[in-house]
Amino acid sequence: MESDNLKFLYGLTREGIKLDLAITRQFAHMLVDPQNEFRSFHVAGTNGKGSTSAYIYNILRKKYHTGLYTSPHLVKFNERIIFDTHTIPDQYIESFIDENRPKIEKLGLENRNPTFFETTTIMAYRYFADQKAQYASVEVGLGGRLDSTNIIDPEASIITQIGYEHADKLGCSLTSIAFEKGGIIKPGRPIILGDQKPEVVSTITRLASVRNSPLVLSWKDASVRDLQLNATGSSFRLETPINEYRIETTLPGRFQVRNIASAVLAVEKVENLRITKGQIEKGIKNTRWPGRMEIINREPLVMVDCAHNPPAANALANSVSEFKLPEPTLVIGMLSDKDAFSFLHAIRKISGRVIFTIPNEPLRAVRPEKLAEIGKSIFSSIKVVEDPLQAYFEAKESSEFTLVTGSMYLVGAIMESEKMAVMPYHED
Repeated sequence: MESDNLKFLYGLTREGIKLDLAITRQFAHMLVDPQNEFRSFHVAGTNGKGSTSAYIYNILRKKYHTGLYTSPHLVKFNERIIFDTHTIPDQYIESFIDENRPKIEKLGLENRNPTFFETTTIMAYRYFADQKAQYASVEVGLGGRLDSTNIIDPEASIITQIGYEHADKLGCSLTSIAFEKGGIIKPGRPIILGDQKPEVVSTITRLASVRNSPLVLSWKDASVRDLQLNATGSSFRLETPINEYRIETTLPGRFQVRNIASAVLAVEKVENLRITKGQIEKGIKNTRWPGRMEIINREPLVMVDCAHNPPAANALANSVSEFKLPEPTLVIGMLSDKDAFSFLHAIRKISGRVIFTIPNEPLRAVRPEKLAEIGKSIFSSIKVVEDPLQAYFEAKESSEFTLVTGSMYLVGAIMESEKMAVMPYHED
């Protein structure tokens, strides 16, 4: 059961999403600017930013006390804020809200109160500072330029893959979206780009030049050979201008190779970090990114993936096809701000059988009947089961391979039902 303080925090969602740093800066200043008390890496992108943040966190924690800030969570709010190997304690969340609720309400009277995400971001920064974090790996929430995480001055910024999402807030072209993501580039600090699309490269190159920021193109400045891919991970040799690494990861998918290259190049570009080759290799091997192309059951085979936009659905479809697995029964639930039509077209490449359901976020969920209407010309077999757990168990009982996707809130509900751990690392 949620405490009153957590209910208050979630109640701040009524403010919606505000792409505006003024209130975040003001709130941070009230808390003595905690973002200035640790060093950081900042990761933006439409897809791949979470796993890239996790790779950087796991590499850094081999040598330093390190925080990780990501969103949203799969099962419990505390997953968003991790320091070393522990999630933020319930008692810290309680004391933070107790202490700062008057400040939040004061800001509300003067202008507007901080949103849920703005408050959570400052809570993370204050927690990292209080824990004497030396570094933090910080994932952008939405966009970059005006995202509330963007009050840090990172050692390096990373932009992963950019696609069409949140067009109402970030613009309708890849150029405008790249401009917003590129807002995390800081003067004189390295920027690592994983995307190869010409309009993205052109936009980020221009921004990096204006800010005198060294630009690293991960697809150009790192090479991969001896790549071995399967449904449980990959191994390959990664050659950078500084070193050659023998990489092993349990995160499957060809796209993870580029995310790993970006993470390694980012760490290499920061002077005086003194992270060894062995620490980088071990950090990558220790990384887990729960709910992303993750096999949670083997007999019958069950994979969950948090893909929720067309580029992610396309990457998921390509990877599953490459693994030569049986045709799955898809269990799909989506939120209303996503491009369901394009998502379903992309995911259709791997299966014609689908059960539509509701993610564990009913206020924002697309009704499964609406998804079925959209999907009737796409899939050969469609079923609607409103309850997500019932939909999952029906698929699991009738198919040798079940794939759950479409929303983190759906994947989180399934992982919780299976009592799956959700920490972003494997134990040493």
